[in-house]
Amino acid sequence: MSKGIMIIEGVKKVLVQTWSSFGRLVVYVRQHPFKSVLFAAIAGFCSLFLLFLLIYLGAFGKLPTKAYLKTLKNPVTSTIYASNKEPIGYYYLQNRSNADSSQIKPALIQALVATEDSRFYEHRGIDYKSYARVLIKSIILQQNAGGGSTITQQVAKNLFGREKQFFLSTPINKIREIFIARRLESIYDKEDIILLYFNTVSFGENVYGIEKAALRFFNKAPEELTLTESATLVGLLKAPSYYNPRNFPERAEQRRNVVLSQMLKYDYITPETFEEAQTPLKLDYQTPKKVSSFSAYFKDYVATKFALWAEDNPAPDGHTYDLEADGLNIYTTLNTNIQKYAEAALHRQVDNLQKLMDTYWAAATTEGGKEVLLQKLVDQNSEVKQMLQRGRTKEEIAAFVKEKRKRKYWVIGKGYEEQMQSLEDSIAKSINRLHAGVIAVSSNSGRIMGYVGGIDYGFSQIDNVVTPRQVGSTFKPITYLAALQAGEDPCNYYDNNLITYSKYEDWRPRNSNNKYGGSYSMHGALANSINTVSVTLQLRTGTERVLDQAKKMGIGSELPNVPSIVLGTADISLLEMVTAYASISNGGNKIKPYAIDRIEDEQGNVLFEAKPRYEGRVASSENIKALQKMMEGVIRNGTGSRLLGYEIPFNIIGKTGTTQNNGDGWFIGCSPELVVGSWVGTFDKRVQFASTSMGSGANTALPIVASIFKNLSYWKRPLLTNFEYDFDYFPCRPFVESNAKEAYELAQTDSTYLLELRIKDTLAILKDKPVEIDSVQGIFPGEMPLDSIAKDSLTIGIDISNTNID
Repeated sequence: MSKGIMIIEGVKKVLVQTWSSFGRLVVYVRQHPFKSVLFAAIAGFCSLFLLFLLIYLGAFGKLPTKAYLKTLKNPVTSTIYASNKEPIGYYYLQNRSNADSSQIKPALIQALVATEDSRFYEHRGIDYKSYARVLIKSIILQQNAGGGSTITQQVAKNLFGREKQFFLSTPINKIREIFIARRLESIYDKEDIILLYFNTVSFGENVYGIEKAALRFFNKAPEELTLTESATLVGLLKAPSYYNPRNFPERAEQRRNVVLSQMLKYDYITPETFEEAQTPLKLDYQTPKKVSSFSAYFKDYVATKFALWAEDNPAPDGHTYDLEADGLNIYTTLNTNIQKYAEAALHRQVDNLQKLMDTYWAAATTEGGKEVLLQKLVDQNSEVKQMLQRGRTKEEIAAFVKEKRKRKYWVIGKGYEEQMQSLEDSIAKSINRLHAGVIAVSSNSGRIMGYVGGIDYGFSQIDNVVTPRQVGSTFKPITYLAALQAGEDPCNYYDNNLITYSKYEDWRPRNSNNKYGGSYSMHGALANSINTVSVTLQLRTGTERVLDQAKKMGIGSELPNVPSIVLGTADISLLEMVTAYASISNGGNKIKPYAIDRIEDEQGNVLFEAKPRYEGRVASSENIKALQKMMEGVIRNGTGSRLLGYEIPFNIIGKTGTTQNNGDGWFIGCSPELVVGSWVGTFDKRVQFASTSMGSGANTALPIVASIFKNLSYWKRPLLTNFEYDFDYFPCRPFVESNAKEAYELAQTDSTYLLELRIKDTLAILKDKPVEIDSVQGIFPGEMPLDSIAKDSLTIGIDISNTNID
């Protein structure tokens, strides 16, 4: 009998036995129905009791203690400080503004109690009658009888949220809320619980608390709300988006009337008052004035790291420390001067680039280009769809699309402003919006000294420092270091040939200039970001060795095990890449970036103090020195040569990166003390700069980093120093017209190359003229070396149809 048949027979046997057991169970239930029901009830009760016990003991997350719950009535703000002890932010209870009891008028309280918890003043946090109603009507009779949560349980949910469990999430969270509600009721009186509710509940639109809700929808303080307005706000709590009075006034009115009828039912208002309150809904809606806040990204990052620490370091009373209630002092590593440089540089550069993008954007990945893409998006517009349904002509629709009127557009640093735009303009501006991120990290300690996660926190909360992006040629130094570790020499030559790799599905990596022939030395290939040579090095070194090198340098993202990784096909965060470069700039030591220096409680007791240390070597000192010199070549003669125009009096090293169709631009620059990295790109990868001269990392990201280093060079007590080398130049030319073998032989006997370099440098010093920069286009007059962008990429293991990068 074959193995397959034996398996099938075994499965059949199990199925027969299972069916037989099930049959016996059915027979037993029929013969002993009362016993069966009793056993089932006992089993269910025991299971439920066990679940309650596990939740109480904290198996699904610790329950807040009574001592901690007492602090919620008057939560103490935590403060975040920069390295100079200057306050740079605060952590409130979910950024809610708190109304006091004098502002909560009877109409609001009565509307809430009548609608949400009519027996609020009779129970102690749990309404057993409501649970019975839910069991009978909602579960057994399948009728919609509403929920069974009391106001106190909703306070528990508002304060602590609901965590997703691996099973039974809803029951577990509901039971947690029961325990918390009972504890709240044992601490606070009913008026305090009502106040906690109104100060913590969400009214939609990211509005928390009655004070902000009254201001947003009616431009009033809570105590000024009329009965009608109070009922409207209480009504939308059932489903804040569905009953939003701005977007759905008819629904909001209907829901308000339900609230009023509940108030009438429980004798809070008279029939005459009920009739008078049913007036047409009138809003005085206040558009949120979102203020630009760059440091908010760092504040969020600190909060994330704090939460990880707090999980493992509970307070003496057992509760988990809470930034929004415990009044802690968080001292961070942020340097206020570097932060200001970073914010100003990013703001200025993105503003300049956006003007270019608005005029010179393209949609290279869309068949037919940006005109076709725009037309598709116009056709998907709701107003255009409605016009089509009403039978409007193409001419009428075209006129509507081109007609200019006031439309809201987010201006960095200012918020929404009205601008005259057509529908087509508005759509184009929404998809070609540029985003950016920049971070500065101490190479030696790992202290995060500058951190700007995006163009404007009010506009986008996506943190581009920690969000993985395709890294382009910024990955190449990692491969080159692995190659040096494997025995390659900076003066080894490699043929610059266009090769088709049949082993990898006819993969054919190309150079951006489409120039082939001759050979590059290893240092020349890195300086000019040559793909053909980089792939040769990757294959000779071995992908496993390269991946191991990346891990050693602090890159924790999962990387594809494919040769095309050298071209930057992996998604890696800016923070990880800067971490890797720090080990290059500091001489080969792995660092761990950190943002929190010290945590103190309200009394000044130190709860945590950072103790930075190196986490091992990443490569030999000799090979790190060689790579540093090679990356200096990127700046002196390669794709990063634009940096010379900033006249920074220190020999900064670095690497540029540009992804296909100019969707992402990167630059990471290093001194021995500091690494600064920047990313600039679009979120919508259908949209890019029309030319690489505009969209390359040398043009988009490099100026941000250069500006920061330039400002640092003005310090009277310099933070920066120079890299020191045992030699001035590699004793071999970066490029030779002959093949690799002949080029290597020539290098052994070439006595003129170093002499040429010394004469060139002497003339440059005598001339003493800075390199010019075209500030509009952001490129050197004439030709400037650009990142080599792969035209074809490896398709094994990952889908990179839109990610062929340099």
